[in-house]
Amino acid sequence: MSKKEQEIYSKRGTSQEVTNYTSTGYSNSRLSGQTLGKSHPKLSFDAMTIVGNLNKNNAQKLSEFMSIEPQIRLWDMLQTKFKAKALQEKVYIEYDKVKADTWDRRNMRVEFNPNKLTHEEMLWLKQNIIDYIEDDGFTRLDLAFDFEDDLSDYYAVSDKSVKKTVFYGRNGKPETKYFGVRDSDKFIRIYNKKKERKDNADIEVTSEHLWRIEIELKRNMVDYWDDCFNDLHILKPAWTTLEKVNEQAMVYTLLHEESMWGKLSKNTKYKFKKLIKEISPVDLTDLMKSTLKANEKQLQKQIDFWKNNFKF
Repeated sequence: MSKKEQEIYSKRGTSQEVTNYTSTGYSNSRLSGQTLGKSHPKLSFDAMTIVGNLNKNNAQKLSEFMSIEPQIRLWDMLQTKFKAKALQEKVYIEYDKVKADTWDRRNMRVEFNPNKLTHEEMLWLKQNIIDYIEDDGFTRLDLAFDFEDDLSDYYAVSDKSVKKTVFYGRNGKPETKYFGVRDSDKFIRIYNKKKERKDNADIEVTSEHLWRIEIELKRNMVDYWDDCFNDLHILKPAWTTLEKVNEQAMVYTLLHEESMWGKLSKNTKYKFKKLIKEISPVDLTDLMKSTLKANEKQLQKQIDFWKNNFKF
C-alpha cells in the first residue's frame, strides 16, 4: 500500500470511528439509562485532560500548523513552548519542554469538555492535535451524573475524612457543595445545574429540577473511573426521624459543620457515620453505580477513541 493510500485509509478509518462513536449519543449529549427507570440519571464525561510528549520534529510541525490555522489562537510561543486555545476557546493546549524536563513530566497537555465539541470538532482535534502526541494518557476525567431531582439535601459521606464546603443561594438553600480537596485525586461536586445554566444564559432547562453530581478524578484515580465509588455514599439523612433530641442535634451539626468531625473520637465518628447511613432511605450511589455499569462500554469507547493513535 502506497503512502498516499495509507493516508486515505487512515483518515477514512478515523472518520468512521468518530461516526460510530457520536451516533451512539455520547459525544455532546448525555448518556441516558433508557431501560433503567424514569429517575435514572444521565451520564457523561464532562472534562478530560490528555498529556503526552511531543518530539522535536512533531513540535515544529504542530507549531507551524497552529500559527496559520484560523481555528487556533496561539500565544507565549517560543522554540520550546507554546500555549493555545482552539475551536472557539473550547480546547486549551500547552507545550513546555523545559518545564517538563525540569519536573520530569510529559511536555504536552490538552484540556477540553467532550460535551461541548461537535462530531466534526472532535475529528479535527483528534487528527490535527492529539495524534501528534506520543506516550499519551489521561490525567483527568470528570464523570457527570445529571438528576432531574432536587439534591439540595444530599450529602457525600465517606469512610475517610472528607472536607466539605457549601455555598447557599438567596433563598437560604444549598446550591453548590464540594466534598474533598480540589487538588486531590478525587473531588466531588453536587450543584444546581439548572441555576448555573440560567445564570450563564445557557440551554433552557424545561424540567422542574436539574442537579449534577460531578466526580473529578485525577492522576492515579483516572484508571479507576469505572470503580470510583469505594467508601462513597450520596445520602439524604432524615435526621428528624431520630428519637433522641441529642442525636438529632449532633447529626444536624455534623452535616452542616465539617469541623465537628475532627472533635470526635474514632468510635464516636464510626457511630454517627453508621447512624447517618441508617437514617438515609436513599443512597444515590447505588443508582449511580448501576448507571455507570449500563454505560461502561460506551464510555470506554470514548476513551479508546481519544487514545488510539491513527497514523495519517
